[in-house]
Amino acid sequence: MSALPPLLYHGSDAAFEPGFVLAPRPAYAQSWGGTDFYAALERWRPAGCLPHREAVFMVADPDEIDLAGGATDWCLEVEPDGPVSRHDLNWGSAVSCLVSDGHGIGSDAVREAAQAYWRGDPSPNETVWEYLAPSARVVRCEPWETFGMEDGDAPRP
Repeated sequence: MSALPPLLYHGSDAAFEPGFVLAPRPAYAQSWGGTDFYAALERWRPAGCLPHREAVFMVADPDEIDLAGGATDWCLEVEPDGPVSRHDLNWGSAVSCLVSDGHGIGSDAVREAAQAYWRGDPSPNETVWEYLAPSARVVRCEPWETFGMEDGDAPRP
């Protein structure tokens, strides 16, 4: 895997004080299990890779929190604890498209896309990296719409 970005961010619907340790959400699988990519990614997850249900999700740019499916009430700057893996979200989108087009989660096409996600391969079009770790410590917490904005900047929509 390539070097970690100097800062990572996590979107939240609740504010947390610096020093708070984020842990995986107990209801993650229940919340995301109905999507057309979750079962396929988990089916093809290699041994040794952190399951989504056991991960805290982070991105390298606060503007990617919404794109990655994170909450956009609060932006948390975080330091990951434990091993960190990097995955291109667009492979998850590719899996979703394949499943929507009628490919079963056991098909070669879905397997290849899911395995590319787990290997950390960049997708051929655009990359949106998500970082997974077993936990992360909050360094800073601010409202997402104004996080990192300079005076005079318009807030995020």
